[in-house]
Amino acid sequence: MSLYHFSVKQVSRGKGQTVVGSAAYISGQKLHNDYYEEIHDYTRKQGVIYDEIMLPDYVQDRFSDRQTLWNEVEFGEKGKRAQLAYSFNIALQNELTMEENVELAREFCREQFVSRGMIVDMAVHEGKSSDPEIADNPHFHVLVPIRPMNPDGTWGKKQRRDYKLDEDGNRIRDENGKYIFSAVSTTGWNSPELLEEWRKQWADKVNAAFRENGLAARIDHRSYEKQGIELIPTIHEGYEVRAMERKGIRTVVGDLNRAIRKLNEIWIHLKESLVWAKTFREEVSAELYRKANPTLMESLQDYYEKRDKVADTYQYGSRKAHLTNLKEFAEAVNYLTVNQIATVEQLNQKVEELQTVAGGIRSEIKSRRGEIAGYRELMDYDQKMKKLQPVMDKYHKIFFKGSKQKYYSEHKKQIDLYRMCERRLKPYRDAEGKLPVAQWKKEQEKLEALNRDSNIDLTPYDEELKMVRKVQKCIDVMLNEKSQMQSGNTGRSEKEDLSVQHPISFQAKGYSPKPMEERTSVLEKLNKNKEIKRREEEERKASKKKIKRNDMSL
Repeated sequence: MSLYHFSVKQVSRGKGQTVVGSAAYISGQKLHNDYYEEIHDYTRKQGVIYDEIMLPDYVQDRFSDRQTLWNEVEFGEKGKRAQLAYSFNIALQNELTMEENVELAREFCREQFVSRGMIVDMAVHEGKSSDPEIADNPHFHVLVPIRPMNPDGTWGKKQRRDYKLDEDGNRIRDENGKYIFSAVSTTGWNSPELLEEWRKQWADKVNAAFRENGLAARIDHRSYEKQGIELIPTIHEGYEVRAMERKGIRTVVGDLNRAIRKLNEIWIHLKESLVWAKTFREEVSAELYRKANPTLMESLQDYYEKRDKVADTYQYGSRKAHLTNLKEFAEAVNYLTVNQIATVEQLNQKVEELQTVAGGIRSEIKSRRGEIAGYRELMDYDQKMKKLQPVMDKYHKIFFKGSKQKYYSEHKKQIDLYRMCERRLKPYRDAEGKLPVAQWKKEQEKLEALNRDSNIDLTPYDEELKMVRKVQKCIDVMLNEKSQMQSGNTGRSEKEDLSVQHPISFQAKGYSPKPMEERTSVLEKLNKNKEIKRREEEERKASKKKIKRNDMSL
């Protein structure tokens, strides 16, 4: 029967414990305790089948040595009652193989402990039972230093002081004149909420492994009371009864307690079976819903199977069309798999994300293009003024009004253009009347370079958008067809519709509907692609041999 056990204690000097000794015990090794100048030898201990030290990325590799790690922890604490490490004891499952159990333990430690910056020393114990009537007790131990490791390689503080303040924000003293404070953990690793989260995460992980293996077993991290399981309390045995039982003498009280424990075990098993039955029903319901609402992969497969049927009607190019369909289908499946897109909502969300990013880049490009056009326009005005300067110089040199008016009439277009350019450029001239043309040129080149880079950045988003929109179009086609079928517009004749709705009566009248074609799996479609390519390669080789034989005969 599946078992849940998840406990955590502290290794403390106040309890007469040493963390080096604890590490030696869980690993079944011989370690020297430099702090107490003694040796802890557990090499004769049997049943340790796996041990490992896991470090966060920033922790030095030297701490992967068990003796180095725990001796440094011992020396890092000076108090006689110092708390040294957290010690976890977690039950593994007899329903799983030992390899599966070890991998579960390793994944859990990485996800829940190492990811939070904890140094982990874990060891898996086989827990073999010598009594054939008593089940094995596989489990794993985890030791974690209470003091955190800083990114710079130094040990951090375990706790900080949270002083009690009065209404004015001043610290309050006790009757002895000392400030009143509460010790607060700097890591939060000892919080009841986090412990409850760890307990739940372990149960979820084990239950997921049960489901993957098709096992009915389940575990629950909640107490029996919270699960609604009312157990029969055992009778207090007392010293005399326990002493007799240890000597192998059966007692009335001992037999009664054994019977109570057996009844409790049966009751727990029944409750867990009911929970499993409920879970199984929910999973079956979910599977039925999934079949009624196909996934993106299934809709894609339907779409390309439909295109293959169309390709079969081609007089020419049928094989090429099949290969194109298969290639597009494989690319779409690969994209959805890599990006973990399984629902229409996720697909639409992906389109929106890509459009947002690509739209932002395009907006930047458009804005820069406007600035570039502005600089070009200003420099164009400057060039036009320089080109028209001789006309204006001659115009200004004419003294007589009549002659000047005549010259203006003859060169009106050039003079008006010059004046317009002059008006546009006036705000940009400095005190000496000069224009910052060189700066405009530099800014223009800078913006053009940025746009070139942005266009390069935009290309992969456009390509990905093209792929996603293509998939989206395929799904829309199939969803529309499904919607039409559900609304009654199936595309079949009235007689065929009735035959599907009432197959028995129509078969009795001698009418048989067209048989449904067997569905091809994704893997079969990909294998089909390989087979088509293999046949083409064989045909090419045969053709080359035929040509070679003809040449030899000539």
